[in-house]
Amino acid sequence: MDDSYPIGPQLLKEPVSFNQLVDNGVEFELDLAQQHSASNEMGLESDSDYEDAEDVDSEALLSPWTQSFEELRELMNKINEFMHKRTTREGHVDRDVVPDKARVSVRYSFYWEGMGAPFDSSMLRGTKFEFETGQKAVVMGLEAAVLTMRPYEQAEFIISYKLLFGELGCPPRIKPMADALLKVEVIDYSLIGDSEAINGIPKEDRDKFCVVYPKAQDMHLHAKDCVKRGRYRDAASTFERAINSLNYCRLANDEEERRQTDLLITLTQNLMVVYNKLNRPQRACIMMKSLRRLTENNPSCKALFLEGRALAALGEYDRARDAFVQAQAKQPENKEISDEIIRMNKRISQYKEASRELWSRAFANKEKGAPKKAAHQKKEVDEDVFKNELEEVVQDFETSDEQEIHFSRRTFTDAQFETVCNVAKDFNMKLTLSHLHEDVLTLSKGEVKLD
Repeated sequence: MDDSYPIGPQLLKEPVSFNQLVDNGVEFELDLAQQHSASNEMGLESDSDYEDAEDVDSEALLSPWTQSFEELRELMNKINEFMHKRTTREGHVDRDVVPDKARVSVRYSFYWEGMGAPFDSSMLRGTKFEFETGQKAVVMGLEAAVLTMRPYEQAEFIISYKLLFGELGCPPRIKPMADALLKVEVIDYSLIGDSEAINGIPKEDRDKFCVVYPKAQDMHLHAKDCVKRGRYRDAASTFERAINSLNYCRLANDEEERRQTDLLITLTQNLMVVYNKLNRPQRACIMMKSLRRLTENNPSCKALFLEGRALAALGEYDRARDAFVQAQAKQPENKEISDEIIRMNKRISQYKEASRELWSRAFANKEKGAPKKAAHQKKEVDEDVFKNELEEVVQDFETSDEQEIHFSRRTFTDAQFETVCNVAKDFNMKLTLSHLHEDVLTLSKGEVKLD
């Protein structure tokens, strides 16, 4: 190796997994040029991770134990033949230890025997470290240690090389058959469930509530984890499959029916959240119908709030306001609900004003120059003139910052209404007829759709 390059932490040209290193070994190539360049650019003179950590308190990283591991093991509890543990801060007693299928956040430092500075530490990177248990995503010793701990707990471990880097190690940085001291803190964890839990059930058991229920709970956990990570499509798919699996079950008694209903309410309400995130308000409204059935038309404040958001996205401002008012009746002090009601009142006011302005502009010129006609003739507007004036209004709207305008269906004859639909289609705009007020039309930018 060229002596002009530092010996120590280097960049690999291709990533290597722990499984490859420990199980079968692997050949890899260092990207020396890139590492050398990066070091020079940063003005680093040392090859030590420890010395590169400018913002880390060195006192917090130094190991208080630099004597032999054999002496330290005498002060620890033996977990198994590969690991000894000493708890330095108790965790939350009301929380279980970290389980499999969990996303856990930790802070840790690894030390070689007799060394005061860590050879690997999340604190050196200035952040907590997060991983999923049960996925072989980290070195076995770290996961095995964390699986003995509760949230908030701090502990020290002596871990055998057999749970670390094996007999070969990874010289020169990792010695062969090297045990290590691990100092670790579990910050928190969350269950991640299993999106495919239902697939593991035999077909003949998929209608049995006692079999399906725990699997649906597992899927619920996974979907919630997807929401936290912003993976809304995956969350929607998992929520939907959990709901379908529960609805397919045969129920043996009232207790099973109660448990099924409670979980369905939770799943359906969470699915409304996801549909709103995905800008699928129609689906959210459909879920609200299911919730009303499940709750005997007594949905929660949260469900009513979500319905209000969905209706507002559909331009159904009056219905949205009604939903928010019902939610406010359940939580009168909720400021977020009050703000939504104020917002809906403003939108309804703007809706009415926009209606008046649009049609006063559309017909102002025509009325000024039109000769007096008989009463029955005044009701008949020349269709070509009407279409031209309407196109001018829509062209102005197309180039404006406004996203939608509203007007009354009663303004038009049947022939004029057909013209409005055709003009909207020509300009690739969406025309929506309100389900609540049959005379209210909304013209918005986007794909044409007449509900």
